Amino acid sequence: MSAAESSKTVLLETNLALVDYYRAAGIVFLGECRIGETVVRSGARWSGPEGPTQFAAADAAAHAEITDVSFRAARALLGLEQAEVARLADVGVDTVKGLERGEGGGRHYGLLRGWYEKRGVEFTGWGDISTRKFFGVGVRWRE
Repeated sequence: MSAAESSKTVLLETNLALVDYYRAAGIVFLGECRIGETVVRSGARWSGPEGPTQFAAADAAAHAEITDVSFRAARALLGLEQAEVARLADVGVDTVKGLERGEGGGRHYGLLRGWYEKRGVEFTGWGDISTRKFFGVGVRWRE
């Protein structure tokens, strides 16, 4: 029986199942919406304490990253391949791959971060200096 012939709303059920899956994996969906308007500032980030004052209580359960920026998530938000980003940002593919793995930094880090920000990507998250861990790392569309 096709989805059109059944009384189930397969698309809605599939979307809700995906949301549950990602929430269970520690992903927080971002966005602002008013009835009758388009969702704005949509994106996703890892769950974690909202800031340093909530850090101690949530430390054990919080997802932490070793870098403050998810270049891979930024690329996914734009819907681009690594080679496309490299060409458009005028950097090497190996540079894009390395930064997505959390390797490197310096000039290319700043260049690529700026390149994404110019295209409307906003990076989320904060870091704890004492542990060198970053929480809430993710991306969203800037207003």
